[in-house]
Amino acid sequence: MENKKTPHHTPPLSEAARALLDRARHYCALSEQCESGVRQKLISWGATSEEVGPIVDRLRAEDYLNDVRYARAFCEGKLLHQRWGRQKVLYHLRVKHLPKEAIEEGMSVVDDEVYFSILSDEAEKKLRSLGGELTSEVRRKMLSFLVSRGYSTSDIGRVMG
Repeated sequence: MENKKTPHHTPPLSEAARALLDRARHYCALSEQCESGVRQKLISWGATSEEVGPIVDRLRAEDYLNDVRYARAFCEGKLLHQRWGRQKVLYHLRVKHLPKEAIEEGMSVVDDEVYFSILSDEAEKKLRSLGGELTSEVRRKMLSFLVSRGYSTSDIGRVMG
C-alpha cells in the first residue's frame, strides 16, 4: 500500500514540540500575533530551529496566525487607540516582515476622516500644553512632536494650515 501525503499533512512533532505548540496556541489565542513575534517567542521558550518552522506552519494551518488579521488589529490599536501616525504604524509593520498586501489591508481600517480628526485632536492637545498661542517656536515644537508620533509633514500641514 502506497503512503500518500495529503496537502494538509504535517510531519509528526516530538513531545517537546507538541508542548511548545500547545503553549503557542494559547499565546496566539490571547491576542493577535505575527509570525516573527511567535518565532522569537518559541526560541525564547527553548524551541530548536528545526522545531520552529513546523510549529509555525501548524499555527497558520489552524488559523492561529493570520497576517491580515494581525495587521488589521495592530493598525486599529495603534492608529485609533494609541493615536500613532501612519508613518510610524507602517514602519512597525514592515519591521515585523508582514506581506505588503496584509499591511495595505491593515491600514485600510482607519479612513481619512477619522485619521485627520485624530491628528487634529493631537495637534490641539499639544498646542494647549505649549501655552495655547501659535508662535513660530510653538509651531516648530508641535511639528516636531507630531512627526515623532508618526504623522507625515504633509498630513500635519493639512491640519495646521
